[in-house]
Amino acid sequence: MASRDAVQLEVGQAYFELYHQVHRIVDQAMGAAGLSLARAKVLMRLQDRGPMNQSTLAGLLGYAPRSVTDTVDALERDGLVARTDDENDRRARIVALTPAGRDACETARTVRNQAMDEIFGSLTVRERGTLVELLAKIRTNLPTGENPCAQ
Repeated sequence: MASRDAVQLEVGQAYFELYHQVHRIVDQAMGAAGLSLARAKVLMRLQDRGPMNQSTLAGLLGYAPRSVTDTVDALERDGLVARTDDENDRRARIVALTPAGRDACETARTVRNQAMDEIFGSLTVRERGTLVELLAKIRTNLPTGENPCAQ
């Protein structure tokens, strides 16, 4: 049993170290292109799903509503998104990409793709497929919720 625990801890530690390294690489690449990773994620989600209210956007991203408000405020200041009133809920605002936001999103996707090529390019196609399958298996077996460790 102790051997199994050590292996699981080793896998977990390796995953965390890789996650942080990948996050840093992608965030630095986005920064060099004039966006943060958080801002790029908002733009990509809006491009993929279309205009939506901030609450829905926060849920899709797994962010706190206040974090999304701060990010959307900055994107709006930069002319990358626009907010309009929500016809269905007068308290809510709809967020949509502007033409400049669509251009920034395309730049972010290009930067992200280049970073992913750099990060995972050393793996063969087969190895990448296996990695995707393993990560999907782990994700499928995790509990849902804000804090899986609390369950």
